[in-house]
Amino acid sequence: MRLEKSERRKHLNTVMLIDSNVFLEVELAEQHAEACKRFLERVRDGYIKSAITDFHVDSILVVMENYGKGWRELVTFLVSLLKYKGLRVHTVGLNGRIKATYVMRDYGLDLDDAIAVQALRELSSETIVSYDNHFDSVDWVKRVKPEDLLDS
Repeated sequence: MRLEKSERRKHLNTVMLIDSNVFLEVELAEQHAEACKRFLERVRDGYIKSAITDFHVDSILVVMENYGKGWRELVTFLVSLLKYKGLRVHTVGLNGRIKATYVMRDYGLDLDDAIAVQALRELSSETIVSYDNHFDSVDWVKRVKPEDLLDS
């Protein structure tokens, strides 16, 4: 799904769910931070239509805190999400969490990944932006990495 240079500024209208690891790559300056930053800039500017679950926002905060980030970094991250024109925060309610436990059973996923798969169902989407290859076990989910959505 690599974008051609001529398509660089076209909008991608399919809602893609963004996994927490994409944001954490940037927040923790990990190996794929630069590609994730470029991808997230496209989401911020509204060129890519996406969603993240409220559960995954919270899990990002917990991981950031576990890596020694303080309240200032946490609030900065949260406020930054408000600036993303192409991002919506999808609320996974109690019923969604219950359904996710069946996704765990059916696909052998952990709760975190199962909630993401359930959110894809709720969003009528099949695409997740993630480095987590556990999603590859779900036959109808298409996993792409941020690099796949950037021009070279």
